[in-house]
Amino acid sequence: MNSKRMFKGFFISIFVIVCVLGFMPLQSWAQIKELRIGIGIDADTLNPQEHTTTLCQNLSDLIQDNYFFQTPENKLEPRLATKYEVSKDGLTYTLHLRKGIKFSDGTPFDAKAAKLTFDRALDPKMRVSLRFAIAMIKEVRIVDDYTIQIELKYPFAPFAPTLSMTLTSPISPAAIEKYGDDVRQNPVGAGPYILKEWVKGDRIVMVRNENYYGKKPTVEKLTFKIIPEDATREAMLRTGQIDVCYKPLPSNVAALKAAPNITVEMPLDTRTIFMGLNYKKGVTTNKLVRQAFNYAVDKKAICSKILFDTAVPMEGPVSSILFGYHKMANQYDYNPEKAKELLKKANFDFNQTVNMRTPQGRYLFDKQVSEAVQAYLQAIGVKTELRTYDWPTYVAGLLKPIEETELEVFLLGWGPLILDADMGLYGQFHSSVNPPAGLGAAHYSNPEYDKLMDASRLEQNPKKRLEILKKASEMVWDDCPWIWLHVEKFVIAYSK
Repeated sequence: MNSKRMFKGFFISIFVIVCVLGFMPLQSWAQIKELRIGIGIDADTLNPQEHTTTLCQNLSDLIQDNYFFQTPENKLEPRLATKYEVSKDGLTYTLHLRKGIKFSDGTPFDAKAAKLTFDRALDPKMRVSLRFAIAMIKEVRIVDDYTIQIELKYPFAPFAPTLSMTLTSPISPAAIEKYGDDVRQNPVGAGPYILKEWVKGDRIVMVRNENYYGKKPTVEKLTFKIIPEDATREAMLRTGQIDVCYKPLPSNVAALKAAPNITVEMPLDTRTIFMGLNYKKGVTTNKLVRQAFNYAVDKKAICSKILFDTAVPMEGPVSSILFGYHKMANQYDYNPEKAKELLKKANFDFNQTVNMRTPQGRYLFDKQVSEAVQAYLQAIGVKTELRTYDWPTYVAGLLKPIEETELEVFLLGWGPLILDADMGLYGQFHSSVNPPAGLGAAHYSNPEYDKLMDASRLEQNPKKRLEILKKASEMVWDDCPWIWLHVEKFVIAYSK
């Protein structure tokens, strides 16, 4: 994978700093008193260990900071940690912490704080939706005030990049003691910004951390305005009410590009968008039905006519920019007649109503995409009912166990935070990540698939690992726990 390709696909974790400061003339930096960013959803939590979606992790990165930052070239730049060392057997990582850092409440950042964060993330009493990403950690030990050792249960090839994830970002021990579970609304980190105000459903406001250890941001205040409607976000950008529009209307991207005072960036993302098909409950427990639904939907038309080429059709179960991606030999090309044949073979009851669910404002044209899928299913005779939810309510539904969930066919996205297919193939389809333990809301469960993914985590040889990931991809692609829709482009528009 060459660096140019990786740059196009890199999901920018601290997107505000990169998108704004990275593209602005040097002489204008000091002029920024406030930056107003329009986003589509409110955060459900600002506790880095409890996050369920990347956008909210981006916000936490600004408050907590990370041990390392993964560059577009897949290199790790030091942040809260200066370096790491790995034992010959790959089981012990020694992490050297940066000295002289304090959390924004004045509490020292040291080995005790680092260990506390890992221990919290591994504590089964705490709901950590992304725990699968660090499930290989056996123990974290303190060596001295600024050194910890992380012992693994088994060697895990992409463990070092995992240390760049928000999931491992430390919180002030004093804040944890003071707020307890309410630390999710009162985050205290060692990052470049401090949470000043959080008005649910309206705005999240951060101010610059004047005691930040690194290069201080030149934006004094960040105001994230919560604006679910795409058209409203775009209108506010055009009228100067916001400076950055996260995911504008896909249909208007060309017009925004042509606007003299607006810049649009849209590299390919790691995020796949899909309609989850409940593997254990409802009509979608039948594999023939799941495959029929895939043939019923014209993914290319959705990408071109609804998303206006701000996405590309999925050709494998993960984004093409990840290590371990394989294009599948069998593609679910639009074929409504084949879909009808498969439903007939499955003895599908056309009198029943299939429940569909979608968020609004989280993904590019998410509600419109869901409505398109609904129309395609209705076109082959499937009765459907589509309901729309705000993001916090939607997330609460995703996390319910199988006996409580109402999800049958539902829109969701999954954006791996490191450039490795494990985060997609394990993080969504291994049975251990089924809710409430994780975010595999389709409740996919295949023992043979689990064995393959377990083997991929143990394999250290990249070529052999690629072959295992290919077999796993082919298996899950055939089982269709998703309607394989598209890979988003990371669309962001901002004032010049």
